Amino acid sequence: MTDLSHYFAFNTDQVHWHHFYIYLALGSIIAYYLVVKSDSKYKVEMFFLSFYLLTGNINDLLTLKVPGLSFFEIQPERFLFIISLFFILRKALFSRQELALNFDRKVPWFQVALYGYVIMLIISEIVNITEIGMKDAIKTILDSIAFLVIIIAFKLMADRPSYNIIGKSIIIGAVISSLVSLVQFSIDPYFLRIGDNREAFGAFLRSNGIFSTEYFNSYYLIVAIAWTFASVKKDVWKTILITLFSIGVLSSFQRMSWLVLALTLATYLILIRKVALEKMVVCVLSGLAVLLCVSIFYYQDIMNSTLVKQRLSEPVDSRKGYYTMVLDNIGKKPLFGYGGLKNEVYYENLLRITKDRDRAAAVTGDLHSGYFSALFLYGVPAFVFFTLFVVLSVLYYARFLNYDLYFVVPFLVSILYMIGNLTNTFLFLKYISILFAIHIGIGMGIKRIKQPSAGYV
Repeated sequence: MTDLSHYFAFNTDQVHWHHFYIYLALGSIIAYYLVVKSDSKYKVEMFFLSFYLLTGNINDLLTLKVPGLSFFEIQPERFLFIISLFFILRKALFSRQELALNFDRKVPWFQVALYGYVIMLIISEIVNITEIGMKDAIKTILDSIAFLVIIIAFKLMADRPSYNIIGKSIIIGAVISSLVSLVQFSIDPYFLRIGDNREAFGAFLRSNGIFSTEYFNSYYLIVAIAWTFASVKKDVWKTILITLFSIGVLSSFQRMSWLVLALTLATYLILIRKVALEKMVVCVLSGLAVLLCVSIFYYQDIMNSTLVKQRLSEPVDSRKGYYTMVLDNIGKKPLFGYGGLKNEVYYENLLRITKDRDRAAAVTGDLHSGYFSALFLYGVPAFVFFTLFVVLSVLYYARFLNYDLYFVVPFLVSILYMIGNLTNTFLFLKYISILFAIHIGIGMGIKRIKQPSAGYV
């Protein structure tokens, strides 16, 4: 068997390999069923995408390696990029008139900002290539181009049945990931666990679901909540699914995802459903009461947990320290930044802040902020373009909330990406970034369906 131990941050004696391969087989069956039952015009692409969305990070076990050429290994994210690229090429070769209609018009301002960001990134990598190395520079540039390709491919798709497959895949995947999360939290912490095994409190681990980290799991479940709002018609099923997904998010013990969950629910209930403020207050107070009861029951375990002790006792080793480091050093390279994390400035400062050589050498961890990462890595202009890209995507889809319920999904996913990048780095081919690229592409595709003769700005 190929050595897959690097996909697990714990002893692989805990891993039941047959569980993973059974689930991968189940994911392929569900994907096949969804595609066969749909009216999608792009069934081949949709099968692979559905399988990708249904299997979370477990599909990393299917990564194909070329012996002696590890740089060219075919990871699931890169495979998705290849499928998207071939889709665009197929459109260009066999649907030239339709392709011309899609490109012969203005683009949203957030996409203009994204182009500016990618251009500044590429220049930064070229300028800093001697420090970061040819291999890392090429990888970063290709990842940024892949991000653009995925957006464009899903915009060009402009096929509602295909988008429905995406929504169904995410909802089904979220049901499974939520149930796996509950099993991980209450019965077997290593059931279908891949990636991290971070402590929640006491003997409990944070739930990863079918993902490699707890925050990938929780953000995926929030995306599923957005799809539930937009596509599930019956209120009883909507309530059941949102409750299940919310419990899955809570079991992740990732604070920012809790905040994003609360904002997502509040945004939908207030802006879309127009729920009365009094009912909102009752719901919030009920939720707080439940959390209070749980915290009292497990008070001793929570207060003695590594998680709480780390948060309360480390004034220097904190994200504020990373951000201060960026602001103190960006003045030395304001235009194009440092290009990567493997440099003397990053090493010396992170070693001082964390006392961890792996963190300082960028073997593990990052700057814990997409915005500060863009600033440090690629410079002030790139940071401005990235921030505009994120903010303008939210404002763009906010305009269409009452136009078609489908726009609720890219709008809420844009909010998730905007807030999530405050304390995590989601640049390009990280899982959450791919979900964002898919959904803003879907939003532009739906705009194309609804108004085929209208511009995009």
